[in-house]
Amino acid sequence: MAETSQKQIEANQQNAKLGGVKTEEGKEVSKYNAVKHGILKEIVSDYEQDFYGDIEERLNEHFSPVGTLEEMLVDRIGICYLRLYRVAKAENEFMKSKLNPRRITFKNEFPPEYTVENEGYLPRICDYEIEKLSDVYLRYEIRAENRLYKAVSELERLQAKRNGFVWQNNS
Repeated sequence: MAETSQKQIEANQQNAKLGGVKTEEGKEVSKYNAVKHGILKEIVSDYEQDFYGDIEERLNEHFSPVGTLEEMLVDRIGICYLRLYRVAKAENEFMKSKLNPRRITFKNEFPPEYTVENEGYLPRICDYEIEKLSDVYLRYEIRAENRLYKAVSELERLQAKRNGFVWQNNS
């Protein structure tokens, strides 16, 4: 493939300045463009909407996707990021509950009387679920990271090709 001329590079840079949303109102409207197809939006829970919306906006601003395929890849990157966030959050819950457990001293068995010595950290999800997740979180995290990096690499390859550059994947 032939190298891109300096003239073409300058033309591409000028054209890039013309695109994109400029006003705050326009940014608000285009904020969720990458999930307009709705395929991956179902993965985002209600309590994650604000977090995901912010990540999605920053990713769209960073990658400036053009076309459906690039938009889908940016969406996939956002979902992978969200999954990594969930894994880190679950690990944090697990560690807090183990490092600061609730301690109870029972005075007698019947009728049960007890004293709470330390309230400890009460995780938002139950111990069983945290322990179950701790068994698989490392595999889950690795898989999410691999998908994230694959989507980023594919998006960069597509964008380089669209901009007339030869893509060199060094990984």
